[in-house]
Order: sequence, then C-alpha cells, then structure tokens
Amino acid sequence: MRLTGAEGFTMKGKVAFIPEAHKIEFHEYDLPAPPDGGVIAAVTQTNVCGSEVHMWRGEYGRRGIMPGHEMSGRIYALGRGVATDWAGIPVKDGDRIAPVYYTVCNRCANCVTGNQAACVNKTFGARHPDEPPHFTGTFATHYFIRPNQHFYKVPDNVPDVVASSANCAMSQVFWSLDRGRLAYGETLVVLGAGGLGLHAMAIAKARGARVVAVDGVASRLKQAKRFGADETVDMREYPDFDARHEQIRKLCGGSPDVVLEVAGVPEAFLDALRTVRAGGRVIEVGNISNALTAQVPPSMITFKSLEVIGIATYPPHYLKKSLDFLAAHIDRYPYTEMCDALFPLSKAAEAMDKSERKEVTRAGLLVERG
Repeated sequence: MRLTGAEGFTMKGKVAFIPEAHKIEFHEYDLPAPPDGGVIAAVTQTNVCGSEVHMWRGEYGRRGIMPGHEMSGRIYALGRGVATDWAGIPVKDGDRIAPVYYTVCNRCANCVTGNQAACVNKTFGARHPDEPPHFTGTFATHYFIRPNQHFYKVPDNVPDVVASSANCAMSQVFWSLDRGRLAYGETLVVLGAGGLGLHAMAIAKARGARVVAVDGVASRLKQAKRFGADETVDMREYPDFDARHEQIRKLCGGSPDVVLEVAGVPEAFLDALRTVRAGGRVIEVGNISNALTAQVPPSMITFKSLEVIGIATYPPHYLKKSLDFLAAHIDRYPYTEMCDALFPLSKAAEAMDKSERKEVTRAGLLVERG
C-alpha cells in the first residue's frame, strides 16, 4: 500500500470478505473520492461483534459477505459541504469519529413519527467488495461514509479502543433499555455477558437498577461484576433451567422486571420468557439469524401478560448519546479492557475463531499502517 500524508493514510486500501464459512480474504482497491456530503474514514480499530460470528459460521443464508460494522477511525477525506458531524460539532481531516453503520430514509411512516430504528427502508453498507465504493465493511483499512449516514466526533477523553464499540454494542443496548423503560429500583437480568451485555450493565447501574448477569464463561462473569452487575449466575453451576431460575429469583427478590437477551442463541429467548415476572418486559437483541429458530409456546406470553420488544438497530442519534455516556463514565468502569484481545487486521481469521469459541469477550482488530 502506498503511503501519503503525516497520518500514514493510503492511496490504496484493503477490505475483508468472507466467501464461505470459516474463510476470510482481503481484496485491495483504489480509495474512492468522498462524495458531496460524504466522508472517507481511515479505520483505527474495528471489532468482532456477534453478527460477525454469525457471518463466520455461514448463518446468514447467503454466500459471500463483508464483515465489520463496529469501528472508530479518523477522517481521511471530507466531501464537499461537510464541515460538522451530525451533532453540529466542527470536524476536519484527522479528527477521530465513529459512524452509524446504516442509513435511514427519514421518509417512511416510522421515520417521520420519530421511530427511525424501525425504518422500513434502512440500508446497510456491506456488499461484495468488487462493487464500488468497495469500502463498505469495517474489516478494512478505510470506510466509506455515505452522505446521509450519521457520524459523530469522538470525545477527547474516549480512546479508540473504547469508542470502537459505541456504534453498535453500546448504542444498541442504550436504546434497548430505553425501549424497555428500565427504571430506578427495577431488576434487570442480562442473558449474555459479552460486549452488549457489559455495556447494558453499566447503563442499567447508572439508572439505579439491580443487575444480575447470566453466562457460562468465568472470565465474562468476572468482567460483569466490574461493569456493574450486582450478582452473577454461572450456567455451568446451574445447567438446569429450574435451578437457574430459582437462583435468579433468590438474587432478585423474585422474578425480574426486565430480561435482556444478548446471548444470541434461540434457547436464550425461551429462557427470557420463562425467567421474567408476570407483566414484565423481555428485550430481544441477540438473535439475528433467520437460520436459527426456537419452539416458543405463545400462551406463555399471553398468560404472563408479557411485553416482548425486538431491537435490531437504534435511532442514529443514540450514537451521540453513547459517546457522551462513555465520556462521562470513562473512569467508573474498565472500558479499556472490554476488548480483551487485540489483533492486527491481517489476523482477522484468528480473531473470528477465538470469538466463535468464546475464548475472548470482545476481539478488536487494529489497522496496520505501513
């Protein structure tokens, strides 16, 4: 790759592609010019989220996909007319930013009534890398931010390793807990103590909730305590649901008000329905693959008078809220340790493999420049 400029930006760049399960390739292309109203970002760090693990396993039901959506980076080139981020903060070349990884239409019934998270015309960037503008997945040296795609300047006290998970993991659960109306004094059970779960615990504690984390990986349960969980339940110690539910009830003082599912396995959704109190709320975030199903008796929802809330994405401005939360709480929780394994971008396959086997809580990929 040819290097230019003091920041080591490149005239060419590379982007990853998953042609089939458990295989990753890198393709090289000329960098596109930023369109009017758009931005080219130089990726600093990108992370392996749960959706990338599903891609790695081939669970998306289609061949060939570009991985990566969590990222932090620096402005490489600004398109004409771009002088600020979407919060009105001035930006210039080299500034650190985080983009929302999709766009909304702002025209459909959901958008115009304030529910951009449910935009029916939402578009995601990742395509086949041969299709211009090429750099639409973040497992890459650069990322193409479209003219109608929100991005926000990263606060000075939020390092890249922390900012990199703001545009998915944190914003997703921030919106989830708002949609679930988690209130002061309520009990929240978080199924899954990966990146989304840890962020949710920190936000819930800031709201004065009592938090119980459920996972089967010792290192994740240890991290859960550091991110605000009052109690933890180890699934290895309580493999039977009835015993596990009884332990949860003991720790919560009864069945919990809200259950957040971020484990990403179908059985966890059924567990959430069985765990939550009558009249409670279940927030389903983790299950995103159409190839995975669960047998759920609808009568359980009916007779328990449950509210089930599905969350796929968040309103774009929630990324700004997440970055502000991180800036305000950066010293309260060990955010710099959330990505507990860092790999060079060239080792993306190893990072994906370790993430799939849950040997790490959150794997980050650092972009090598030169």
